[in-house]
Amino acid sequence: MKAIWLADLYGSRRSLRLFTLLSMLFMLLAISSAATVTSLTFALCASAGAGMLPVVNLEAAETSHWDRCVQATPCTRRQAVSARYLEALAIVGAVWAYGATLFCAKAALGGWTWAEARLLTAFVPAAGLLSAALCLAVTFRMGWARGHIVFGVTVCVVGVSGAVTSLLGVSDAGLGAFAGSVAVLALPIAAVALFTGSWALSVRWYEKREL
Repeated sequence: MKAIWLADLYGSRRSLRLFTLLSMLFMLLAISSAATVTSLTFALCASAGAGMLPVVNLEAAETSHWDRCVQATPCTRRQAVSARYLEALAIVGAVWAYGATLFCAKAALGGWTWAEARLLTAFVPAAGLLSAALCLAVTFRMGWARGHIVFGVTVCVVGVSGAVTSLLGVSDAGLGAFAGSVAVLALPIAAVALFTGSWALSVRWYEKREL
């Protein structure tokens, strides 16, 4: 499994740098916006890309036939799948830690209420885990080309979410009421459950898949 991580790290350095820069940019846009709806949209865009890097690594492995070479090592297919899901967890965790630090800092300075900061802090890991769960499950089931399509659809949905919520009349006051409720905590819990289910299904599908 360490060999997979090292190969992915060296092979995705350019994509990792680009993702890091985009995530930092979107998070800065999130805290610079005065509207909570707009801030939420930017924060979701920053975390939704978490599912893309493991898919890019899987694409490189398949095109270079690295996935077949791995079969000759002690690494099992279950471990190969788990390596990519652990990568996604690390990426989501890094984005969440960076975003949560910015959100809490803005709340401490009086730019947001603590309820609003908690709302965005809960949405960021939820969006990242959902994106990774969908992209990786489709990739291990149907290949990286389909995984790219799912990722594109996910980003498009997230990108237009702010406009849709505005058209539906969801205001900052409405989000503020939701932010103060316990239901906010259900978002990351549901995302973790879906991510875990996707992980288990991907292991099952990849073990039966012909390489």
